[in-house]
Amino acid sequence: MNMLKAIAAAAVLMSPAAAMAENVVAKTGDSVANFFKDEGAKVEVTTDSVGDPNLKVEYYGNDFSVYYYGCSDNTNCEAIQFFSGYQTDGSVRLSKINEWNTNNRFARAYVSEEGSARIEMDVLLGNDGMAPDDFADAVGLWNRAMQDFEEFIDWN
Repeated sequence: MNMLKAIAAAAVLMSPAAAMAENVVAKTGDSVANFFKDEGAKVEVTTDSVGDPNLKVEYYGNDFSVYYYGCSDNTNCEAIQFFSGYQTDGSVRLSKINEWNTNNRFARAYVSEEGSARIEMDVLLGNDGMAPDDFADAVGLWNRAMQDFEEFIDWN
């Protein structure tokens, strides 16, 4: 009988539904927000101009936004984008941004019409999401890219 219970418990733990419940998903703003909250970050959950989820995150001294994409009726989103902008009033030249983009794989940068330097990184979470450890790796890439970018543009 105990062997039967152990097999049943193992089957439940290995089922796709159990594994999916742990994944970080973009279906609503809650899963990603909860990931950051569990990491000790400050998170403000809002919506963007079309009603899709939007997060304002303060994570290990870095402030950034998380935008949601591929949403259907402001839910069931498929992807997120980490974003950070720096009001540089045109002091960062396009050639410098091009240099950044040439030498960096995951995050890309650009200069806005107002002359602000910006950096962003897309993460496709799809229908099933991403395992928390894999998502933590993606966040680590983003966090490092932001720090490197700030140094690259001489941000104080």
